[in-house]
Amino acid sequence: MTVKKIRDLLSGRKLFKVSPETSVREVSRIMAANTVGAVAIVEGGTLKGIATERDIAFRAVGGDLDVDGTPISGIMTFDPVTIGIDDPISNALALKLGDVFRHLPVMDGEDIVGILSYRDIPLDYVMMFEHFREMSAAHADDVA
Repeated sequence: MTVKKIRDLLSGRKLFKVSPETSVREVSRIMAANTVGAVAIVEGGTLKGIATERDIAFRAVGGDLDVDGTPISGIMTFDPVTIGIDDPISNALALKLGDVFRHLPVMDGEDIVGILSYRDIPLDYVMMFEHFREMSAAHADDVA
């Protein structure tokens, strides 16, 4: 297996970004039209947050918010955990992608360049990482 970088997984993929003032409905439409599960919230070229399909479903719709009158900044995750474009795939898994997060903004220096989804990670990497975690836990039990 060739060790891949995050860059390899995002090659050729378009980043969808909106301003914090964009309505929840408009963000939902952008996601639906482009079959993406998350968008970057950017202001003045700076990543401010991330909004996901779960944010829309649980925080907006489930919270009975007015999706036309509520800006995405009202439900987004501020200052999300990010990963670097040239980081190895294992770093994404170590950051709890799949456990805590389903999407990670990908940065190239200070610039957001993509959003990595858990679905983007090849299954063999996930299986290998899970095996590593199990072995590490077993080793910790043996040492204790």
